[in-house]
Amino acid sequence: METSHGICRIAVALGENHSRVLLDQVENWHSFLALVNMIMFCTGIPGHYPVNETTSSLTLTFWYTLQDDIMSFDMEKQAAYLQVYRPVYFQLVDVLLHKAQFPTEEEYVSWSSDEKEQFRIYRVDISDTLMYVYEMLGAELLSSLYDKLGRVLTNAEQPTPWQHTEALLYGLQSIAETIDVSYSDVIPGLIGFIPRINVNNVQLADTVMFTIGALAEWLSDHPVMLSSVLPMVLQALGNPDLSVSSVSTLKKICRECKYDLIPYAANIVAVSQEVLMKQIHKSSQCMWLMQALGFLLSALPVEEILQNLHSLITPYIQQLEKLADETPNPSNKVAIIHILGLLSNLFTTLDISKKEEQSEEGVPPVKTSPSQLGPNPVVVVLQQVFALIHTILSKWLNDSQVVEAVCAIFEKSVKTLLSDFAPMVSQLSEMLGRMYSTVPQASSPRSLMEQFAEVLFCLNKHCPTLLAMWLKEALQPPDFPSPHVSAEQKDNFAEQILREHVNKRRVKEIVKEFTLVCRGLHGTEYAAGY
Repeated sequence: METSHGICRIAVALGENHSRVLLDQVENWHSFLALVNMIMFCTGIPGHYPVNETTSSLTLTFWYTLQDDIMSFDMEKQAAYLQVYRPVYFQLVDVLLHKAQFPTEEEYVSWSSDEKEQFRIYRVDISDTLMYVYEMLGAELLSSLYDKLGRVLTNAEQPTPWQHTEALLYGLQSIAETIDVSYSDVIPGLIGFIPRINVNNVQLADTVMFTIGALAEWLSDHPVMLSSVLPMVLQALGNPDLSVSSVSTLKKICRECKYDLIPYAANIVAVSQEVLMKQIHKSSQCMWLMQALGFLLSALPVEEILQNLHSLITPYIQQLEKLADETPNPSNKVAIIHILGLLSNLFTTLDISKKEEQSEEGVPPVKTSPSQLGPNPVVVVLQQVFALIHTILSKWLNDSQVVEAVCAIFEKSVKTLLSDFAPMVSQLSEMLGRMYSTVPQASSPRSLMEQFAEVLFCLNKHCPTLLAMWLKEALQPPDFPSPHVSAEQKDNFAEQILREHVNKRRVKEIVKEFTLVCRGLHGTEYAAGY
């Protein structure tokens, strides 16, 4: 193995460093092609990376270099080189997909977690290479992979190992993730093939999911095909082994196809609710799932959004009420942060505002207020849970992670709602003001104030008039938020905040300086250690 590894290094180094020079020596093209074929052998060297061989990964950069050099020549030379090297690159695709194949399930189980991770990264490198090769081979590459997949799936006489099917699908997915497949004539057939795949293991199921996700934009232009693949995605949601692939795919579909999913909305919400209640997925995937539901609900009438929100979040609100009554401890802290995170991620994507194209050419689309459509569902929910969130914040003010989770709800809501957050500004501002008075007793004022600064920045960016009114009103009482701060300093603080609509870092600095004044530390030796 060491000998072949060394020979490969020499061949690759020669090819990478001198490919353009060697290409230029047209009279010796057979010699250079022999070197290319040697590197091709190294790329396809027998064995599974990284368990049986570690050589093939060394060759991948050579194929980038050779392609770049070929494409850098003038059109006449380029055409001549492509005639020779396009068949080589088609061969490369076959070799790469063979190397990307999983071993037998018995062998794969014996691999260490580190070996599995190295193989995953190796497959990502192969995927990147395939995407790059597409620039040279074009639509013919997609057609070639599609034809091979079709032969595999329709050959009843000689069943093909699942690894072969998975690798072909992986190749198609790799390309579809980065190129516009809107005009490809193979994608309808690929969507038609997917339900026919005998998904009998996790690796193949994962690739099926990721392939569907890669085609989400295409599905938005061809919604009639949703009925072919959506049931597979919803079924996969219940499998914890397919957590990442199924949830990320549903999120992509809900983002790209939300208006076409209205007939399926009730089913999607019901299945999602069930897997959330069963706690099938890890916290990060639960957050993605909430984002998916936010996209989906955005397309529904306001009344239906509110109905779905009620059934979706009521169990969490009840749990949050129970947690708020308990004495703070590490266990209920995790649960509180998780529930607040679910709400934040739901509000991040639940946007009922519409985009309208301006009739004037070249003018970008603008968001119009949905106020005429009825109460904004996010505002309705926030008003219902505001007192509960305030209670939690008061109880957990010394914990920066809980404070961050609370602030994230309002920060993300403001970004989504924009001016429609207006009904909440006075309540939120009052809560922030109350919390500001208690900061001197808090154990970590810097992290708390940074979170409050994030919220202030969002309010000033999207609701500046209302924030200005609140700041003027809230800062009027003497000794508020601290006896250490003068009326002039409060006015200066408000003016500075209201001037910053773009520079978030500057808002954090302003809040930090004002906090030091409130604590009586500004200009003292303690300020440096704040």
